[in-house]
Amino acid sequence: MQHTGSLARKDWSIVMRTFRAILLLVLGLVILAACTSTTATSPSPMVQSTPPLLTESPTTPASNPTEVLDPTTAPTPTTPASVDGRPVVQIDTTSPGQPIDPRLFGTNIPAWLGPSNLGRDDVLAMTQALGTNILRIPGGSWSNAYSWLACETGDAQKNTEDGCYWPWAARPTDFLNFVRATGMEAMWTVSINGTSKEAAALVAFFNGTVDDTTPIGVDVRGYDWKTVGYWAQLRADNGNPEPLGIKLWEVGNEVYGGKPDMGGGDCSEWGWEDVWTCDGTEYMLGKIVGSEIYEGYLDFRDAMRAVDPTILVGAVGVEEPDSWSDWGNEVIREGGENLDFYVIHHYAYSEQPPSTEAALARPQETWAEMIAATNAAFDTYLGRRIPIAVTEYNLVAFQDLDNDQLMTRAVNALFLADTLGQLATHGVAMANQWDLANGRANNGTDYGMIDMDTGVRAPQYYAMLLWSRFGSQLLPVNSPFAADTTLSVYAGRDEDGNLSLIAINKTDTPQDVRFEWLGASGVWQASVDLFMADTLEATEGTFNNNPDPAFDLADAPAADLGAVEGNLAYTAPPFSISLIRLEQ
Repeated sequence: MQHTGSLARKDWSIVMRTFRAILLLVLGLVILAACTSTTATSPSPMVQSTPPLLTESPTTPASNPTEVLDPTTAPTPTTPASVDGRPVVQIDTTSPGQPIDPRLFGTNIPAWLGPSNLGRDDVLAMTQALGTNILRIPGGSWSNAYSWLACETGDAQKNTEDGCYWPWAARPTDFLNFVRATGMEAMWTVSINGTSKEAAALVAFFNGTVDDTTPIGVDVRGYDWKTVGYWAQLRADNGNPEPLGIKLWEVGNEVYGGKPDMGGGDCSEWGWEDVWTCDGTEYMLGKIVGSEIYEGYLDFRDAMRAVDPTILVGAVGVEEPDSWSDWGNEVIREGGENLDFYVIHHYAYSEQPPSTEAALARPQETWAEMIAATNAAFDTYLGRRIPIAVTEYNLVAFQDLDNDQLMTRAVNALFLADTLGQLATHGVAMANQWDLANGRANNGTDYGMIDMDTGVRAPQYYAMLLWSRFGSQLLPVNSPFAADTTLSVYAGRDEDGNLSLIAINKTDTPQDVRFEWLGASGVWQASVDLFMADTLEATEGTFNNNPDPAFDLADAPAADLGAVEGNLAYTAPPFSISLIRLEQ
């Protein structure tokens, strides 16, 4: 409308009030739209961490580390907070996903199990069914005293005046037979108290061929370790003509924890390892005391890789790089480009956990800070990030202090399941639960997943089993649940595109939930594998509703949940671990 003259003052007032009202309305709509857009967040934030474990020794600095997901963070879902009264957990299937190294699902096998136990049909069947894929040997602190050749041959004069300290223990050939029978991969921890050429001869024993004339040579103690083929022939003579091909090796076990009467002034007064040093620099470079020469990690790595240049050799690290007299920083600094992977051991408690609730919350409290500190040390001293291997972990460090036997109870299954989820989340390349079987302490507890006396599987066995079926990638998760106290959820995908999730109910009440797989089109067939227990203190539970399944689990199949189209209403039972899989 066109005006030809001035508006009256009253009319102008009306126009201005109308204009202001329209302006406020428009501004309100803009603000509302902005607020609405902030609720549609992207999947869980990402943090920088360690790349997957390399398949061969790095010769150049690693590229930018893989981004990893944090499923414990719960942004506001893009859909209503609940559907039919069920909280909604969303999984973003459009994400490329974060790779999970399959060697994350490993365990330990100690030599004290002996050849008879390693040859048992039930133990072999339960290990195969477990799905673990890497076995660390020959057994924790024993590794620093295990004379492999003396134990293999029974000859005390082969390479040590003391011979095999445990003549009844498993020999290298017994371990080799067990690894082959189960179809697993092996990792060996060589004795830091031996010599580098002794370790090189062990590489030859497992990995060499009988026609290899490469000399190993005379070690610093005057023993001639002959040729690669010589030790390959010993393996063949003991029933294994073909090489095993062990690719992963460690130099020593928890060397930072040496006893002061052996390792010197840097050692803690309550040290436990029989080793010659507690100094990180000496561990890497070696030392000379009078006429005695002690070789370090770098000597070991050079000699071992001279036999097989494809192997990876890990160095002993610590949870906090500046702890144990700055041990970790010294190891990383001196290792430089020769550091293939970095080893951490972590037990959640050095004494009895204060409560089962505290134990269940611990994985969510631990790993982010620990891995971030280790990566920061890599950045400072290496300028690159290398694989982290947690080659021992469990709930309690010392069996004798686990007086409530929590490691034998359902609480440890839930703890282990969440621990594995956190290890995957924060980019740990490899891990080995301690241990497959151990033996009961005087107070009745046991580190092991299998009781060798009874053949009974502990609850934690099923946590490892379920994760071994999870898949090869992590996917982002948005969850409204408190992961430390209520329900932690991890989602994934396998090589064939099948989807999976693990839900860990830490409470005594059923948790009703609706899972939504965003971007998953079409019809999927859903199934669930389920471990559950009546209480956190229970020493047994059921797997797929079977309280005592067969060794190979053939009588405990997954339950069919029917056909779904991108979402599933599910009730997680109390004190349970659910592995839900969607297949097309």
